[in-house]
Amino acid sequence: MTTEIQTETTEAQTTRGKVYVIDRGRTKLRAGQGLLTGLEVVFRHFRDALTRKLEKPSQQTGVFTVQYPEERLKLPEAFRNFPILLYDDETGQELCTSCFQCQRICPPQVIHMTQARDPATGKPVPAVAEFLIEYDACMSCGLCAEVCPFDAIKMDHEFEYSTDVHGGLTLNKEALNRPISYYEKIAPTFWAEVKDSAMKKLQGNMKRRPDLIGVAPQMVEKIRAQRAAAAAQAPSPTPATPEAAPADKAARLAAARARAAEKAAEATPEPAPDSAPIDKAARLAAIRAANAAKKAEGAADEVAAPATDSAPTDKAARLAAIRAANAAKKAAAEGAPAAGSADFASTPSDAAPAADAAPPASGMPADKAARLAAIRAADAAKKAAAEGAAPASDAAPPASGMPADKAARLAAIRAANAAKKAAAQRDGSEE
Repeated sequence: MTTEIQTETTEAQTTRGKVYVIDRGRTKLRAGQGLLTGLEVVFRHFRDALTRKLEKPSQQTGVFTVQYPEERLKLPEAFRNFPILLYDDETGQELCTSCFQCQRICPPQVIHMTQARDPATGKPVPAVAEFLIEYDACMSCGLCAEVCPFDAIKMDHEFEYSTDVHGGLTLNKEALNRPISYYEKIAPTFWAEVKDSAMKKLQGNMKRRPDLIGVAPQMVEKIRAQRAAAAAQAPSPTPATPEAAPADKAARLAAARARAAEKAAEATPEPAPDSAPIDKAARLAAIRAANAAKKAEGAADEVAAPATDSAPTDKAARLAAIRAANAAKKAAAEGAPAAGSADFASTPSDAAPAADAAPPASGMPADKAARLAAIRAADAAKKAAAEGAAPASDAAPPASGMPADKAARLAAIRAANAAKKAAAQRDGSEE
């Protein structure tokens, strides 16, 4: 009987396998020594928790908690809690363009926005007028930050939003706005990756935003103060010089001044001072006649058909004739300058009439003779433009090969001389 029991025990030991005894080098505990050893571990940890701080993962004892809120652990850049909006520190311009991408992709639909419009035209502009996020229903998934094409919305690291007011967790645009420097501080690596493209897109959007539209509400007053200071320091604008004005504007201004001067001369028939002699008006009339002849020649070259009475050439010639007549009339009305002036000294040769202008009759007024001379000069200019340097019937023929504009100028000068001589004869007759 005993032999059978020993055989079963041997087989059982063989089935279970061998037992390995590990020697830890400790003496065998007896009479409650194990209890004391366990209490020793408890007391050692208790002592280290009050006296030593756990700073390395290899340490097994010490204080491993943070004294919050006095002490805070540094959060990783990828930490996400609630979305925020970014704006530029310098210009105050918001990066958001109200593209509605974040609103469409939000799973709980807690993002709401309104696009800004130009007050002058009513057209939409790339800026957000109002932006709302319901933090109490936000699930902090970060999809809005991932889908934003302008990097305008990012996930914040702030998590202390405990409140007993339910409506206080619905934040508007002013509460959501953060400067770029804030996000660059909490996530420098992430912002460095998108900084260039984000700022380039912002510069393009700023060009389409009128006035202060798109500026963060907390930056509006600051931007206004900067603009006022810049306007105060800017120098006063200098009046535009004649060279800077357009040529046509300067020409219209000169014509208006000439007309005003003519009206003033007609209104006040006092004799002109010595500083404005009659020969100056005559020379001006001659120059105008020469310019009209030049324009007439150019128009004749461009248009092959001969000029008619309604052609621009005829109109320019008549205008030159009228101007010459007005100048001669004004010269005759103003009277000759002092007798000591060398320009109007009467000599026998000057008293003789010009070759192309007949002397006025004894009873013909001086202004009529001046008008007749001006009409002859205009006819000479008209014929020179139409016939290509053909001499006038009452003027001396120009030299062979003389251009048309030169003949016209010569006729105008002769007309001016005739006007001067007529004025001189009138003064002689009055004396």
